[in-house]
Amino acid sequence: MKKISNILSLVIAALTVMLGCETTSLDVVESPNALNPSQASVDFFLNQIQLMTAQIHSGEEGRAENGLSQFGMEPVRMQHGFGPTYRESYDPSDFDRVWDNVYARALIDIRTMNPLADEAGQYTHIAIGQILEAYIMMSMVDFFGDVPYSEAVSGGEGILNPTVDSGASIYQAADQLLVDAIANLNKDETSLPSNDLFYDGNESQWRKVANTMRLKLYLQTRLASADGFGASVSTSRINELISGNQLILNPSDDFLFQWGTNNASPDSRHPYFDANYDGAGPSSDFYTCNYYMDLMANQYGDPDPRIRYYFYRQQSDFSGADVVTKECVTEISLPAWWDSSQPYCLVPATNGLSGYWGRNHLDDDGIPPDDAFRTLHGTYPVGGPFDDDSFRNVSGSGAINEGLVGAGISPILMSSYTYFMLAEAALTLNTTGNARDYLETGIRQSISTVVDFGASLASGTGYEPTSTAIDDHIAEILANYDAGDNTDKLRIIVEQYFIALWCNGIEAYNTYRRSGQPDNLTPAFTTNDPGPFLRSMWYSQTAADSNTNITQKSAPSTPVFWDTNPDGFVD
Repeated sequence: MKKISNILSLVIAALTVMLGCETTSLDVVESPNALNPSQASVDFFLNQIQLMTAQIHSGEEGRAENGLSQFGMEPVRMQHGFGPTYRESYDPSDFDRVWDNVYARALIDIRTMNPLADEAGQYTHIAIGQILEAYIMMSMVDFFGDVPYSEAVSGGEGILNPTVDSGASIYQAADQLLVDAIANLNKDETSLPSNDLFYDGNESQWRKVANTMRLKLYLQTRLASADGFGASVSTSRINELISGNQLILNPSDDFLFQWGTNNASPDSRHPYFDANYDGAGPSSDFYTCNYYMDLMANQYGDPDPRIRYYFYRQQSDFSGADVVTKECVTEISLPAWWDSSQPYCLVPATNGLSGYWGRNHLDDDGIPPDDAFRTLHGTYPVGGPFDDDSFRNVSGSGAINEGLVGAGISPILMSSYTYFMLAEAALTLNTTGNARDYLETGIRQSISTVVDFGASLASGTGYEPTSTAIDDHIAEILANYDAGDNTDKLRIIVEQYFIALWCNGIEAYNTYRRSGQPDNLTPAFTTNDPGPFLRSMWYSQTAADSNTNITQKSAPSTPVFWDTNPDGFVD
């Protein structure tokens, strides 16, 4: 797996090719401004497209809003989101950078690369671009609904205000891109990518990515009423994909982006590592939601085996907390709309783990001086430290060398995700296979991936989960699954999917709106009625201001085309 730090040399080389060519013949190049795309390297375009995909997913160093994953984790109580209402959770300008990365960078690079690659017979380059374009545009529909596509990045053709396409039509186009990508992967190419940042040019693995994205697409649209989608179509297509046996089913095929360890020129670390360990203390935007930490710490008889890899506790004793560091510690009683069984102010140490300091859903209080108390993102997947009960304060200049020094991953489509999607499909659509078996495999593969990822830090601490502890934990989950009705079963599948999805808010946000599970999420912190849930997000402020064919939404509550659930289905 290539590290993102390699990209600096690629970018410099690309700039040298594109901007630094010297010639004594003015007939070849009349001026630096006359250079054209045909003089650029297809490999450089592909690397930039791959980097943009990772940044659209996980964000960029030094920015307050870190990609679509953060926007997805916050509404579903994985990450804390401000508020106090859903309407006030975000400003349209918060989405400007994502739109810029999609339309002004990724799509333009794909459109520029394709004819060059086609002329050179580099069909694998084209296929990878098609797969990433399908993923990006599906994600744009998932978050924003109807967006520009068919006329997007057509300024050279005089289209300065591209029309908005329906989400259903974009999904249909994405499915065709994936089908075409598989066809291109089966062609004889003149050369493979010289520096494929995901799979080192392995066409078999890219073929599995394309098929797994089709699984995701047809599970996502199982409730849709648009032509070409719906339960019967989803059932048929998913069964075809299962029988084809070309899905991401093994961790060796995981679709992830590997970040590096450089902290400058460029900063190649996982963006969430930068936000947690930048030397000045954690970013104000980074609180893990108490609900999610409690889910892992206390839902079953013992804490989840992944919890020490996901979170790093800086304190075990909060006796120094007061109304300044956390206002709710002075509360006499819970708000009337809050269930006593849910973690309100602090995550309880029911299973013996204390020290989890986060925030509640839609808590819009200011940021107190709680840097030394706050639970941080740990080893997986951001490359931070492993929680070995050392309870060290990790702010300050030394924090940049914590853990894996930021060499984390962006988990885009992992093998465990495939099994959780297949479990949901088997339960809700009666597709091929047993939902319980898929559930068990998904949990096991997720735990194995996390433990393997953090093995170098956990080894010798005495806190690595034993095989017996893992087996016992899974056995308890499956016992609850066996005892439940179909609603309980779906809740357990999605809860375990949510745990496996740490730092992938795209799939969590989609799954919650599609399934309505988990149906036991904690309520809003400061008000009983935070307004309609974010069934989609605001359009980018810049896009709405500059494109006459985009009208800003009256509220960020309009469902996307595949979300046909009733009003109030999620909250």
